[in-house]
Amino acid sequence: MRVTELAEVGVTVLSRWIFNCYLVHDGGDGRALIVDPGLPSTTAAAIGLIEAAGGPPPVVVATHGHVDHVGGLPDLHAYGAAVCLPSRVRDYLGGEIPRGPGLREIAKVRSILREQPPDLGSVLEIARTGRHTGVGGGTARFPNGADHWLKDGDEVPGAPAWQVIQVPGHTDDSMALWNQGTGVLLSGDAVLSRQGRAWFTPEVCDPESAALTEERLRMLPVGYLLPGHGRVVVGAGLMGRALAPRERP
Repeated sequence: MRVTELAEVGVTVLSRWIFNCYLVHDGGDGRALIVDPGLPSTTAAAIGLIEAAGGPPPVVVATHGHVDHVGGLPDLHAYGAAVCLPSRVRDYLGGEIPRGPGLREIAKVRSILREQPPDLGSVLEIARTGRHTGVGGGTARFPNGADHWLKDGDEVPGAPAWQVIQVPGHTDDSMALWNQGTGVLLSGDAVLSRQGRAWFTPEVCDPESAALTEERLRMLPVGYLLPGHGRVVVGAGLMGRALAPRERP
């Protein structure tokens, strides 16, 4: 597991291969925030850090329902965390058919797969957890539901420093979290990174929605991009320099 400390903004990045889990040590009310607990192993590491600090169970947010972002939710439910999911996931559980990128779109981000050393164990973790939790194959499986359903403009319950921004395109339920005070954007899969640059994902199910998402996010004064896949990008004006989906790093 790769651990990256962003002490200046109070975030620990826990990664295996291209799968990132983010631990925000104080979401604004003294409670930790975990974002995208995709792998049980990274989830366990985040819980260990919270316990070592003597903190209460965290707030947890998944930026969208794909299993590589929600695989650790069962363990967090058992730990007593407050789980927050996009409100669109509730619609999926009510019978709406979820959309996602096809194989042709997924192939467009294969360059990210090659940038970091592969980890077969992380892929096996996702395969195991995906049988019980997550959105895929036209269905949604969240046996424990959620404590809170989030929509555009919401503050995260228990983590008021973070605002929800709806960012459809990759999926219809995709959302990002924005901290105006620190300039940190937790982008989920709406924005990836490659070779040290932000990259608006070409892996989309709805190009028109993705274009509107790109237009909206480029206007934010982001100083720290924490992407769903790829390495953290830091620097003033980084969204203005971000690659468009059609551009290749």
